[in-house]
Parts: sequence; structure tokens; C-alpha cells
Amino acid sequence: MEKEINQTVIDFYAELGFEETQIEEGLTALCFEISPEENYGLITNDNGNIPETLREPVIFACYTQAGSFLWSTSFKNSYLVQETWIQEQELSKRFEVIKDYRKNNENDPL
Repeated sequence: MEKEINQTVIDFYAELGFEETQIEEGLTALCFEISPEENYGLITNDNGNIPETLREPVIFACYTQAGSFLWSTSFKNSYLVQETWIQEQELSKRFEVIKDYRKNNENDPL
């Protein structure tokens, strides 16, 4: 039985520039892509799907345009993703902000 996707979560991430996209094995994720030629980011929960709530832990994973995994980091909740993501106004630099968060929190279990 397929779980219903929480529209609040979809709307929350849509305001940050993410859109729902199909990934592997029928799963969906929230994707941010500046252009088809550049790396893209996916937001998922621990099960590899769109988060069910804004308060559950989420993973931001960065991939090359060809779909190769580059790096990822975890956030305790979507609000922390938002807080980190909007620190940089220039879209092309937002991945660097997330990467800095990763570097500064790599000892954090989430």
C-alpha cells in the first residue's frame, strides 16, 4: 500500500525550490536542480522517500548530472534544512552552504 505524501511537506520544500521527482524503484524524492548540466540535490527521509512530516530527520544527498552519488548529510528536521538553505541567496552557492553544514556537523549522529 502506497503512503500518501504530505502536501504540507511538498509545499514547504516547493518554497525552497525543490520539486517532487521519481527516483529508483518507484520511490519519490524532493529534487533541487539549478540546470541539467549541474549537480542536483535530493531530500529524502531515512527510508529513501519524501519525508512524511517536517519534524522527522531528513537526508540531503548531492549527485552529479549523470546520477553518481557525491556526498550527503543528515538534518534533524526540515526546519534546519530551511534555515541552512536560505543562508545563501545565490542558488549556485546553496550546495556549498549545505556542504559547510556537513563539515561542521560531521560528528553529529544526525
